[in-house]
Amino acid sequence: MQSFTRNLVAMTALIGGALAPAMARAQALPAASEIVAKYVTAIGGKAEILKITSIKQTATMAVPSVGLNAEMEMYSAAPNKMAMKTNIPGLGEMQNGYNGAVAWDVNPMQGPRLLADKELANTAENADFYSSMLYSPDRFASMETVGDSTINGEKVYKVKMVRKATQKESISYFSASTGLLVASFTQQESQMGVMPVLSTMGDYKKFGGVLMPTKLEQQMGPQKIVVTIKDVTINDVPDSAFAIPENVKPLIKK
Repeated sequence: MQSFTRNLVAMTALIGGALAPAMARAQALPAASEIVAKYVTAIGGKAEILKITSIKQTATMAVPSVGLNAEMEMYSAAPNKMAMKTNIPGLGEMQNGYNGAVAWDVNPMQGPRLLADKELANTAENADFYSSMLYSPDRFASMETVGDSTINGEKVYKVKMVRKATQKESISYFSASTGLLVASFTQQESQMGVMPVLSTMGDYKKFGGVLMPTKLEQQMGPQKIVVTIKDVTINDVPDSAFAIPENVKPLIKK
C-alpha cells in the first residue's frame, strides 16, 4: 500500500510538471495596459471622454452608523480643478477645493485652513480631471496586474497602481466581464493620520456619452460612508465654482 501511495504521488508530480506550462497559460492574467484599455472603451472611449471638460454632481451622503445624512455638490474641471460643498444638518457647511495652485479645507469645527505638504500633493493629484477616466501612463510610475478575485460574485482583476507625482499606491479592481471599475483600495492621508480606504462603486449611468458610477460606498476604518449621485451636469461649470473662499484668502501668504 505504501509503495502504491508513493508511486501515485510520484506519478501526480510528473503529470503536474508536464501540465505546468499549460496551466500557467490558462491562469495567465491580462496586462494592466489591456485592462485599463478595456475600461476606457467600456465607459465610452477616449474621444467621448475628452469631449467632457467639466462636471457638476449633486449627491446625498449618508453615514449609517451615526444617522448622518447630508447634501453635497461636487465640481471638477480640466485640467486640474475641483471643489466640494457638504451641508450637514445641525453642523453647517464644509468646503474643500483646489484651483490648480491653492488647496483649502473649511469646516465648522476647525475653521478655514490651507492644505500643505502631503495633503496638498494628494489633493492636486486627485484633482487631475482625466486621470481616473483615461489612466494615462504618464500619470503613473507603474501599473501591474497582481491577481484576480471576486467581488459580489463578480470576477475582477486587481491592478496595482503607483502614481508618479506622489508615489501613492492603490489597488484598482476591474470587472473581468464588463471592464468597469468596481472597487479600489488605498491609504488616505488625513489629520488623524493614515487611514485604509476601501471604495466600491456601481450603478453606472451615461452622462455626456460616458458611463459614470452613481453610487459609491467607502469603508474608512470602522466608518462606512455612502454617496448617491442624484444629478450630473456636463460642461457647464463656471470658474467661480473654484474661487477661494473669502475666509481662506487671509491665510495665503503674500
